[in-house]
Parts: sequence; C-alpha cells; structure tokens
Amino acid sequence: MTHDREPAPADLELPPAPEQWARDFFDQGFETTFRALGKYDTTTADLDALGAQPFMQPGASILDVPCGFGRHAGPLTERGYQVTGIDASAEQIDQARQRHPKATFAQADMRTPPPGPFDVVLNLWTSFGYLDTPSEDQQALTAWASALNPGGHLVMELTTRERAEYENRRAAEPISTKSVTHEGVTEDAWYDWEARIAHVRYTRPGWSRTCRTRMYSRPELHAMLTAAGFSTVTFTGDFAGGPVQPQNRTVVLATTPTQRHHL
Repeated sequence: MTHDREPAPADLELPPAPEQWARDFFDQGFETTFRALGKYDTTTADLDALGAQPFMQPGASILDVPCGFGRHAGPLTERGYQVTGIDASAEQIDQARQRHPKATFAQADMRTPPPGPFDVVLNLWTSFGYLDTPSEDQQALTAWASALNPGGHLVMELTTRERAEYENRRAAEPISTKSVTHEGVTEDAWYDWEARIAHVRYTRPGWSRTCRTRMYSRPELHAMLTAAGFSTVTFTGDFAGGPVQPQNRTVVLATTPTQRHHL
C-alpha cells in the first residue's frame, strides 16, 4: 500500500473541471476509484448512528439527494424506511435500481425533488456545492425545505471550508495544491480560496476525472439554510452528535418550522 501525502508544487497545473464535469465523473469508474480509497468503509456505522437519532422514526419517508448508486438509500430501505433517491446521473440511477429494487429512484436535478412531503431529507458525503453558482445551491436548499413536512429534518454531511483550510492551506496563499497517492489512486487538488472552489483530479490506471466543489463555511451554511426556510440549524462532528472537529466532515441538522405560514 502506498499512502504519500505532500504538497504539490506551487506551480501545479491542474485544468479546472469542465462545466459538465458531473456527467462524466459519476460512472462505474468513479465507484471503483472511491471504493479503493476506502470512502465507503463507514457506511454501516454511519447509518447505525443516524438511525439512532430521534427524528429517524420507524417507517419515516426519506429523500436521499443525490443518491448515487444507492449506497445509503438501499440499506435504509432494508431497515424499513420509505426511501426515494434522486440523482442527476442516469448511470447512477440505473445502478441503484438494479441493486436496490425495493427503494424508489428517479433521475432528477437536486433543485427539483419530488414534492413529497418527506420526514427527512439526506444530503450526504459532501454532495453539496456542485452546482454552477451559489444562487443555484441556494435554490436546492429551498427546494429541500419545501419538500419536507412541517418539523421535518435535513441532514447534510460535508467538508466545510474550515476543514479544507485546516488540511490544505499552509499560510495565507490564495491557492493551495496537494498531491496524494493511496491504493493506486492519485489525488491532485487545487484549492482556490478566493473563488471558494476546490478542483480535484483522481487518477488510476484506465480512469481519470476532475470534480469541482464550492466550499462553504459553517456560518455561510447557517445563513443559507435560514434563508431557505429552516427554523433551526445545528452543527456536529458526526452522526451521533459529537463535537465538531477540524479534521472531520461536519454534520448539519436543520429543521423546518412546525407550522407552515401561508400568505
């Protein structure tokens, strides 16, 4: 096994992700790559901790967005939840339907989810900040709030800007770069702190793709969620409600008002 971490050269040339990067990125090669990196190893433990939360009532209706190949939606369905998964990738939806026929899946943009209403919306594994502009990200949050029942819960799990800076920024440089090789996969990353964009290229024999993610801080997320219509927003360091740690992803729990206000 190789696991080498070191800053990439300051003049690393990493082409930005193409505008339609997600169309090519989320294929079967993506799953193989991230499985090699161990990114799915904690799935069962994460769902155990999530399922222990009081809002995860037996039989609750859940929207998983984006659902990918059903990594969370499938096991949650087996646990008795009523799960609908949506994803913009036709290939990922095909995989999800083949592997988890008991769940409901549909190809859809995250800004146009099914109307529900749902008890819980899940947005896991740094699956936010993919859209072209901050206003489009805001549209997604607003749509999720609208798809929830009064008193419903949104759970997000993502790498915030705070974690990205903690792990990758060495001083006050406007752009940070790094190169990491693990289990035959090389990750070349380019963080533009002013633009708030992370470009990451993953390369292994026979497969190379670049993704682009907008990095939001916790205060920015709080403001966006409040603007989307959520009444309470809290941050924890894991699905069990532990403290926020700079080296870990952040779990965000946002709730909708218990009563809808109609004009």
